[in-house]
Amino acid sequence: MNNLILKKALIPYLPLAVITFAVTSFSNASFASDITHSVRSDIEQAGSTENYFELGLMHGQGSGPSFGGKGNNFNFSGDGDWSDLSVIINGSYSWNNIFIENYSESGHGVVFGYNAFNNDNWSFDITATTEWLQKESFENNGRYGFLNHQSYSKQFTIGGRLIGYFGNNVVQFAVNQDATGDHNGTTASVQIGRNWQVRNWNFHGIVGVEYASAKLNDFYVGVSEERAEFLSGFNESFIAYDADASVSFSTELGVTYPISEDWVFRATSRAATISDELTDSPYFQDKDSVATSFRTSLSYVF
Repeated sequence: MNNLILKKALIPYLPLAVITFAVTSFSNASFASDITHSVRSDIEQAGSTENYFELGLMHGQGSGPSFGGKGNNFNFSGDGDWSDLSVIINGSYSWNNIFIENYSESGHGVVFGYNAFNNDNWSFDITATTEWLQKESFENNGRYGFLNHQSYSKQFTIGGRLIGYFGNNVVQFAVNQDATGDHNGTTASVQIGRNWQVRNWNFHGIVGVEYASAKLNDFYVGVSEERAEFLSGFNESFIAYDADASVSFSTELGVTYPISEDWVFRATSRAATISDELTDSPYFQDKDSVATSFRTSLSYVF
């Protein structure tokens, strides 16, 4: 089995209207894989899909800004370094343009979707994303830690993604909106990736930029006057803080190698910027502006 998986989402500070216009500028239909899977799998055209399931182990380690302090719903600290070993579940299944997918290397959870249209180069999906099987340690998804709200609803967003295929190059635009009513926050992202095949080694690279709205950031890292007064009893450095919208950039380099027809090896290094709009919050202990990671995995494809 030569084909494999990848993923990652990032986004430019483009107005949502621009991305929406781009989404509506193409037409036709068929399910296409997320950019992370497309690049790792060397998929080169819209509508390419595969129904498959794989199970494996992933080891990761990295560093980034850290949180620290004590208080109600706030009792943890650390130097920003982490290391973990986890089970990963990857796979996708489609039926009549309806699909479900999960790619552990992407960092987000399970995605349900409907392919609205496609042509030779473009595909547009309407998506709903959950926190099921989500990897919290990923640079962008883990930026909020366990801050501020322990009683909020489980993550559930709705949105759309537009994916374009041009030979070995893939571009993905995505917009996601909170559907729980907890914060009504929005993220928008643009990613560009490509792969290079060297014998059985599939090398890939992805760069991206992601916008996160003020509502989303403030929900997690904002500190109200009342909460600042309470937390100052544990740490006098706590002051009220209103988080603004943020933009982050990321880059990823990796390789996928099919050891046999059933076993697949992957290795990926990533770096992502962490905006001052986040780390200026008093919740952050170490205010590093960059998060990095390196992951390896071994999976069995059923």
